[in-house]
Amino acid sequence: MGTDALIPKMKKRASLPVFGLLVLGLLCWGLPPRMPVVALAVERAIQFRPGFNLFSPAQDVQVGRENAAQADKQLPILKDSAVDQYVNTLGRRLASYSPNNRNEYVWAFKVVNSRDINAFALPGGYVYVNRGAVEAAQDEAQLAGVIAHEEGHVVMRHGTHQASEKILAQAPLAILGGVLGESGSLMSQLAQYGLGFGVTSVFLHNSRSIEAQADQVGTYTLYQAGYDPRAMAQFFEIIQQKYPQQTMEFFSDHPNPEHRIERVDEEVPQLGPRKPWKTDSPEFESVKHRLLGLPAPPKARPQTRSSAPSGPVPSPSDRLTSYQGRGFALRYPDNWQVQENQDNVVLAPSGGVWQAQKGESVQAYGASISRYDLQNEDPSLGGATRQLIDSMRQSNPNLRVIRQQGAKVSGRDALSTLLENDSPIQGEKEQDNLVTVRVPSGLVALVFIAPASAYNSYKPAFEAMLGSFELR
Repeated sequence: MGTDALIPKMKKRASLPVFGLLVLGLLCWGLPPRMPVVALAVERAIQFRPGFNLFSPAQDVQVGRENAAQADKQLPILKDSAVDQYVNTLGRRLASYSPNNRNEYVWAFKVVNSRDINAFALPGGYVYVNRGAVEAAQDEAQLAGVIAHEEGHVVMRHGTHQASEKILAQAPLAILGGVLGESGSLMSQLAQYGLGFGVTSVFLHNSRSIEAQADQVGTYTLYQAGYDPRAMAQFFEIIQQKYPQQTMEFFSDHPNPEHRIERVDEEVPQLGPRKPWKTDSPEFESVKHRLLGLPAPPKARPQTRSSAPSGPVPSPSDRLTSYQGRGFALRYPDNWQVQENQDNVVLAPSGGVWQAQKGESVQAYGASISRYDLQNEDPSLGGATRQLIDSMRQSNPNLRVIRQQGAKVSGRDALSTLLENDSPIQGEKEQDNLVTVRVPSGLVALVFIAPASAYNSYKPAFEAMLGSFELR
């Protein structure tokens, strides 16, 4: 079962740690060279300031480079010199107008040979644009909007900001001694905090507030580069209407901020007087025509058991160790590993979680904990749980409820729902115990996962974890 697929991407509660003077000291921002006086005034008025960060800009580049090395292995990169040259020329020109641009950033752009409409940026200026996004853009201004939005994530340092928050939540005192070394692989240093690399890393999971800020930076960049600043929001609106199936991945990775078009429209007057906007170019039309004439991208291979790590998955240890999460604590088998991302916390044995062909995180053993804001106003625990299960079925059509009963978790009323689903292990079924608890801000969901044939052997560990779970 994919951890991203099982627990759908619902609206999450914003949670930003406050760290007093340390945060204030890290709210620093730089200016690109030769910035025009008018642009400088606009930038100061809008205040493009990156948030709390434990990383230096040079470490942004290092962590981006190590992530890019993994992403290049996981993705079908389109190797076409004409397309690469055009996208890199456009991307670097846009970057020269980005606020907070720094000399350290590499600004390297690659096209992914996929018809899915998507794009993403890694720290330090490594930007990936899917072939499908170029083909879906109606003109150069819209493609420029996509790239400028991704560059907004880079210059606002969103990836390492989120990683910093997770490190601070797990090891608040360790930062006083310097969590991140100045040399060696950051990948190995960050792995101990459950910060994975490649296309499923924390650096690519954005909140609505982060997306809104990237929209703001992208709009500013388009204006300064001479494009209609509304083109970015127009692209998002058009693809959502014309390509609903192809944009599922995009809006999964880029949660759609509320009132996106209206927010952009409100920002445009602050940027300066209207200009004779550039909308298209012969170079864009030539590259788009070239892409449409290329062979179809390779189809992703279906998920099979061979994608999982080889060897048996170890049984849960009888010895438990403690984990302190945001707003909760629990104990779990000491031979399990902890992984955190934007959406949830995953605890699993070695071999219990792996990456599918498209980079999706797949879990066959272990547990996950998530917290959600609810779409309906103050529903009952039963109603909130049904809402969650209905959302889970959208990506798990064979999910079915076996039984449901009341329970107590951390002294609160809870529901325990035993589910049956298809296992990511080929030919297997799995059992999932979904335990839900209402909290003032929404719903906490714990899911205990194992193949049906192994569930009873995992049940004592699951019960011990649930019995130790405390909401704070």
